[in-house]
Amino acid sequence: MGYLMGLVLCFGTPGLIGALVLSGMVPGGSQDLEGVHQQVGYLFTGLVFLAAAWVWWRSGRMLSDFKDLPEAERPAKVLRETLLYAAIFEISSLCGLIYWVLVGHRATRHVWGFILLTPLLFLTLVPGYDRWVKHLEG
Repeated sequence: MGYLMGLVLCFGTPGLIGALVLSGMVPGGSQDLEGVHQQVGYLFTGLVFLAAAWVWWRSGRMLSDFKDLPEAERPAKVLRETLLYAAIFEISSLCGLIYWVLVGHRATRHVWGFILLTPLLFLTLVPGYDRWVKHLEG
């Protein structure tokens, strides 16, 4: 259930942001892709990869401690952790939207990179049901 909710969040938000960008409802910025705005792009990239590293570290820690949890607490723990990871990955989509508002068409590939990283990171780094069960068995 948690994984499905996380998938909806990590595919829905980038889809919504992508629709806003493509439809022109959120106008693209006209700033040059130099100086401060380029540094903002680097900052956003670092933020996204820091979030990914944190999720990777935390999920590993949670998986290793999962066997020690009382059985009644396990479903809530999986749900909470999965939704937390999904929410953390939303940072990437929001960075894409903010970058679009700043530089617009001058950095379209960077904007779409941020937006598309959200579902990609979720699919690659968030443990699915089978990984939780595998860590339960030993």
